[in-house]
Amino acid sequence: MHPIIFQTKYFTLHSFWIFVVIAIMAGTYALIKLSIKNNLKLQFLSDNSFKLILLTILGARIISLIKNYDTYFYELSLNANIKIFYIWDKGLDSWGAIVAFLLALYIICKRKGQSVLKWLDALIPAIILMIAITSIGAFFDGISYGKETLLPWGVNFENPSIKYTVPIHPTQIYAFVYSTIITITLILLTKTHKLKTGMIGLGGIIAYTFMRFLEEFLRGDDTLLIFGIRLPQIVFLLISIGTGIFFFLRYNKRNKSSKIKKTRLTQ
Repeated sequence: MHPIIFQTKYFTLHSFWIFVVIAIMAGTYALIKLSIKNNLKLQFLSDNSFKLILLTILGARIISLIKNYDTYFYELSLNANIKIFYIWDKGLDSWGAIVAFLLALYIICKRKGQSVLKWLDALIPAIILMIAITSIGAFFDGISYGKETLLPWGVNFENPSIKYTVPIHPTQIYAFVYSTIITITLILLTKTHKLKTGMIGLGGIIAYTFMRFLEEFLRGDDTLLIFGIRLPQIVFLLISIGTGIFFFLRYNKRNKSSKIKKTRLTQ
């Protein structure tokens, strides 16, 4: 584990941010390729890039502040509270960023008359690819860690912020593996013309959130508990079920209507 690559009196280079940069570059490349394949105009994103970036950072920061309230608001003073604007302190929540970005995209698409589902088909594989790469950064940084295990691949972290001194599940590596598999599967599915618009994007959301739900069983880092259940686990399960219901209702209804039309034509 190497959380810090380079450090001076005035500057610290975290390994996590290196992988974030790599993830952004890889995700952007994948998005460009998938957008071209789906006949989407990248100018739509570039024209609204400022709004999307600003709202993404804002959402990431707000969720991070809520999750780490005691760290930023331990006292009411200018010197303490001004730290809420120090976004370079790794205080950006990745899921806050993703949710804010998708919400902003939905609003902009509605206003501009763009297909949200068509954009999801290009965005979701790119986003999950970014998550896979940042998972490696999380491993080096010692965050998003697992609970203790007797399995032979258990990992010892020499980090005072980790509460375990025994081998623990490398949940970051698990996340990298299943996120990579989902990304490759979604990209391969884009090569078929049998899938309807939105199936790849919605299917990717269902697959990833369900795997993330399962990962929470092995996580050992602290989070808010509701009746003994980790809050992220509840959220990911609800997202997976909700998206699954929407997927079923949308495409099952279309299949029924198409069958009715074919029946009428043959009569």
